[in-house]
Amino acid sequence: MKTVIEALKREHLVSSSCAEMLENTIAGVPAAIMKRMMRHKGTNVSHKLYPPELRAFALTLQFYSTKAYNFVRKTFALALPHPGSLRRWYQSVDGEPGFTAEALSALKARVDQARKKNETIVCSLMMDEMAIKSHVEWVGSKLYGYVDMGTGVDDDSNPVAADVLVFMVVGVNQHWKIPVGYFLVNGLSGEERANLVRQCLMKLYDVGVNIVSLTCDGPSCHFSMMKELGAVIDPSNLKGWFVHPSNPLLNVHVIFDVCHMLKLVRNTLGDGGIIVDGQGDKIRWSYIVELQKLQDSEGFHLANKLRQTHIDFKTQKMKVNLAAQTLSSSVASAIEFCDKNLKLPQFSGSEATVAFIKLFDRLFDICNSRNAFSKGFKSSMRPFNEHVWGPFLKDCYQYISGLRDTAGQLMTAGRRKTAFIGFMVAIQSIQALYVKLVASPSGGMKYLLTYKFSQDHIELFFAAVRSSLGSNNNPTVRQFISAYKRLLIRNEVEGVGGNCIAVDQTRILFVTATATGSTSKQSVEVDSLDMALVRRYDLALRLPQQVSDHDYVDLSNDLNLSVYKQYVVSYIAGFVVRMVRRQVICPDCSGSLTTEQLYDERQLQLIKAKDKGGLLKPSPSVVAICETTEKCLQRMLIRNEGKLPQVAGTKFVPTICIIVLEEVGGKEIFSDLAEHMFDSTPDNNHVFTLIKVVCQCYCKIRMHALAKKCTEKNTGQKIRKKLSKLVLFKHQ
Repeated sequence: MKTVIEALKREHLVSSSCAEMLENTIAGVPAAIMKRMMRHKGTNVSHKLYPPELRAFALTLQFYSTKAYNFVRKTFALALPHPGSLRRWYQSVDGEPGFTAEALSALKARVDQARKKNETIVCSLMMDEMAIKSHVEWVGSKLYGYVDMGTGVDDDSNPVAADVLVFMVVGVNQHWKIPVGYFLVNGLSGEERANLVRQCLMKLYDVGVNIVSLTCDGPSCHFSMMKELGAVIDPSNLKGWFVHPSNPLLNVHVIFDVCHMLKLVRNTLGDGGIIVDGQGDKIRWSYIVELQKLQDSEGFHLANKLRQTHIDFKTQKMKVNLAAQTLSSSVASAIEFCDKNLKLPQFSGSEATVAFIKLFDRLFDICNSRNAFSKGFKSSMRPFNEHVWGPFLKDCYQYISGLRDTAGQLMTAGRRKTAFIGFMVAIQSIQALYVKLVASPSGGMKYLLTYKFSQDHIELFFAAVRSSLGSNNNPTVRQFISAYKRLLIRNEVEGVGGNCIAVDQTRILFVTATATGSTSKQSVEVDSLDMALVRRYDLALRLPQQVSDHDYVDLSNDLNLSVYKQYVVSYIAGFVVRMVRRQVICPDCSGSLTTEQLYDERQLQLIKAKDKGGLLKPSPSVVAICETTEKCLQRMLIRNEGKLPQVAGTKFVPTICIIVLEEVGGKEIFSDLAEHMFDSTPDNNHVFTLIKVVCQCYCKIRMHALAKKCTEKNTGQKIRKKLSKLVLFKHQ
């Protein structure tokens, strides 16, 4: 079956994302297809019931590409259902605006199944809107495209629908989600939204679903909706929950999506420029701008993802990853490093800004934990780590409540209050949910993953709807209804994955060393020197002549790396060690790549600032090789006027490796391997091979970064990318 999917990709019948989705649904499909083909060989295929695996595969493939479905169906001798059968399956689901009866029935069946096992299903309810095309069309005997609340009442005064409001249920202690209804709207008041939420909660309660939270984003109408439901969104008397409309003994906790809140915090700081904390210290956006300027001018980054795109965020406000990478601990550590270690005046007094960024970064991690095996602030909320996140959340609540603008007004009371109140509500709600679901003996859960309350689940549903059109465009009403029915049918089939997933990429280390202890399987590739490249790109170090009538012709091209670059190169050298160790199988050579000394070397100060216990400390020899390689690359850029060597071919990196070996060969490099060097044959000198492998790995890192920077410079800003919303697909 994987061969067929590869054929579909080659014929451009399906996209890469579609192929990946199909691979996740083909477990058991080949056997089912072969069984049907052999059973009905020489006869027409029976129209009996199809197995669940085959049903899921057929619906998935036909959802993404009709041409691809017809191709596969013909290839496997009509073993897949006829397209007419798929249409009949869709007809069994009403799919019209309102609450979907089939979805509620599926939830009831799930609840009944859990009760037989003496289990309780805990769910989260979330709501969000997706823009649709203002398109009216006549189909059969009905006009599609106008506002429809699922009441069945036709009114000529209804405006054209501009959005679709979707309600989705996500299992908190399960691994599934399902949309339970949608409404075609053109603006709703807070009271109208509250009425819809009450109706949804009551219908879910009738089928036995236990809803513990309501997630939404932060427009003003949602604040009015929460007030109408009974929650108090007032920082002076915050009550982030309301009573369940069907059971006064149950509370539904309010969560404003933290991804949206983080973007709003970034927008507030970026637009205003200054926020004042409770101690009167100023938090400045200018420090982030200065960090980007410094990194851009030096050509290196202090172990963070900050780019000019993060500074010019106004054209890409919808992208959560830009906000998360801007307000990240790596950016805060870089600013702190520039202030404390480099003593740069433009970063003086940045302590409040560093504290602000680190606090929101860690708070976002706690409110967005998705892996039960993660560590630190990204870990799940458990009893044994409550002493870590409990006091931190309390401090965050107090810190946010004390933030002010430059006029002295509290941020929670000003015009940009949404983000700060939203985080305070999220802190209060997740603490209450932890007490209810984990700390309480009747909760039934061992830990709490806060990602279960994220709006990402419904955003991914919207992305699937858009992908049914073969693009990222918003659908018409008819297109949305068709995609909604298809996705609902596909969600009927339970996933074939087991109850255990891979949480890391740990692999077994295979030892393939020969008796001579070969150091690297790639060592043969670096033993070539192209003098034409050396002269063309000025790769070799030229020393000034002592006595010459024409010494002005052969000036020295020796370079001195700035202190900033030395720090960054030494940091990169730590990752180079990881790359080299994957190639080096000699234990003596592998041990000489790192140092056990404390952070007393000048080059290791950046590693000290960034180290949380897992960074490798490269030995002085590795740092020296990386610095020599960097100087060689800098000479190349100077000679080639900043352009990458397009005519160098495959000999470029091997040539640099030989040049670096010549420059560092006379120095005390890997002096601890002096005796070990004589254990190998002359043509397999471990020290020389190790130097070349280190140089090769460093070149790979730097050339990749330079090529990426060159691409960005040549292509510039893409209008399509700048004005579209980035949606990441993840198999649920």
